[in-house]
Amino acid sequence: MNTLVKRFSWLVHPITVFVFAQICWALLVFTWIWWYFDREQAISLALAKLPAPPEIKAGQWVILLQGGILLALILVGLLVTFISQRKQVRLNRLHESFLSNITHELKTPIASIRLATETMLLRELSSEDRKKFLGRTLSETLRLQNLVDSILVAARLESRSYSSSKESVDLISLVEQTVGQFRERIGSRRVIRFEQKFLAKNEEFMIQGDAIQLQMVFDNLLSNAYKYTSENGQIDIICTLGTKSFSVEIKDNGIGIERDALKKIFEKFYRAEGTSRIRVQGSGLGLFIAHSVVFQHGGSLTATSEGPEKGAEFHVEFQGKAAARRG
Repeated sequence: MNTLVKRFSWLVHPITVFVFAQICWALLVFTWIWWYFDREQAISLALAKLPAPPEIKAGQWVILLQGGILLALILVGLLVTFISQRKQVRLNRLHESFLSNITHELKTPIASIRLATETMLLRELSSEDRKKFLGRTLSETLRLQNLVDSILVAARLESRSYSSSKESVDLISLVEQTVGQFRERIGSRRVIRFEQKFLAKNEEFMIQGDAIQLQMVFDNLLSNAYKYTSENGQIDIICTLGTKSFSVEIKDNGIGIERDALKKIFEKFYRAEGTSRIRVQGSGLGLFIAHSVVFQHGGSLTATSEGPEKGAEFHVEFQGKAAARRG
């Protein structure tokens, strides 16, 4: 179903609708002229029998009707053009914001790596200090790599010719691994509660997909919850396994999301700034990538929030094979 929707999505593209409206307009004008001159006498005789105000001739009703249809088509074309232009202006603004944010995000780890490297080259450091600087360099390198990977994945997801590799992926193991790595990365700076609601022990939930992209989904959602909660904030991860579905809920008690922003947070480059006490830098691609990957794998990703300063919840769900015990 998702493949069918993507294949025919061009039918509702603003440019397609605009071109179609103009074609209809041209065909209507041609048909109007040809048909009217060919049937003028017969139309006049037929319409003369209809009740009409004496000041309006019967044949003029046809002109009024066709003119009204023509005007409606022109207005539809103008409306579609206006909507398309507004979307383009908004996309350009988001793109400019993205370039500004991504420039900062790239410069920060590069500057940190350069500083650590120059310090190790120009100073005599103890083994402990050298290890500390090397650890910082590695951390910033991984941060830089994740940022570049996000940009590349976002570009590939928008490419119609791109097709990711498919393999059998156990979502339960993947989520457990992602949560474990996330805990190691952030340490004790946030309270992490991981709960699994399964029908039985030692179960698996298999789907066909790209393991790297799927892991990126949950890592992006966890990182998003981390960034938008304050120090010692709480993040709850609840995995629920049914007979034919697997869902993951990621809740936080952070800054929350405004109602208007809930409709836009999965758009490319969009970042909900608001009036939060927490200022977060980012590329604006994390949630876009997560939503696109989940959609391509036949799942759903939704977000809810009761408002600013009331936390947020992201719900991921996949329909698929029934749970089976691990071999």
